[in-house]
Amino acid sequence: MLDYQVFHTIPWGMRIAIYFWLVGASAGSFVISSLGWVFGVKKYKPIALPASITAIILLLIVPIILIADLGKPERFWYLLRPDFWHASSPMAWGTLLISAYPGAMLIYSWFVYKENEFQAKVWGVLSIILAVATHWYTGIVMELNPSREINHTSLAPILFLTGAFVSGIGFLIIVLFIRNLFLPADKQVVAEMFTGMGRLMAWGLVFDLFLIFSEFLQMSYGTGDEIVALKHILLGVFGVQFLWLEVIFGIIAPLIILFSGFGRSPAGIVAASVLVDIGVMAMRQWWTIGGQYLQTYFQ
Repeated sequence: MLDYQVFHTIPWGMRIAIYFWLVGASAGSFVISSLGWVFGVKKYKPIALPASITAIILLLIVPIILIADLGKPERFWYLLRPDFWHASSPMAWGTLLISAYPGAMLIYSWFVYKENEFQAKVWGVLSIILAVATHWYTGIVMELNPSREINHTSLAPILFLTGAFVSGIGFLIIVLFIRNLFLPADKQVVAEMFTGMGRLMAWGLVFDLFLIFSEFLQMSYGTGDEIVALKHILLGVFGVQFLWLEVIFGIIAPLIILFSGFGRSPAGIVAASVLVDIGVMAMRQWWTIGGQYLQTYFQ
């Protein structure tokens, strides 16, 4: 006798969603760090070191979560062995990227600390390439799942990179705001810096909203499976995460704050940053768990 009412365990749960958020926030924080030393935007040089340190700390948490999530944690090193590594596997490349990225950032941070302009730029460029590649790989891992309708889209890496950009800036704004509370006035990050980062985050949110709207149209006029995924996952079981936490509270509300008078005050920018980070975390949740929902509960 067959029992079709079995509820299967979701292989990728909240730990993987948190991993996606951490990798993204790390990359977004590092973008701000690189603006001064790599791209020559001098006003961002004073926060380059705390931004890169923030990015490194976030990324160093990642291996702990990934190893803890393995069914056989002691085998985590298999992807590092040449006899197991395979170029056709996105996860194999991801292992290399996650291993190389923090090392490059550490060297970059050292040269920033030493104020070595040339070496900081060289290692900054390399770190940017690794940052983009690391988050591009996370999008690819999710994209290459043809049976998961909400994940199987070529926009996946762009959605992940955009979320990384805004969440990283948002988290860095929060960190710098808290840091200001413990520093003398002459060493604090000035209000204009928060305003500049807030504007960068706002334009990232505009682009993110455009991508989400494009995906929404695609699914609304898509195949039967896409319509089912939209109705039962995005607007159904994960409607709170998608519609309310990500779109309304995580994008629209921060945009209203940032493009209004509140967007010129550090407190308003911090409030918008908190909402953005919550929204991106919600996106990571429905994207990771929601993509498996139809597989695990309706098959």
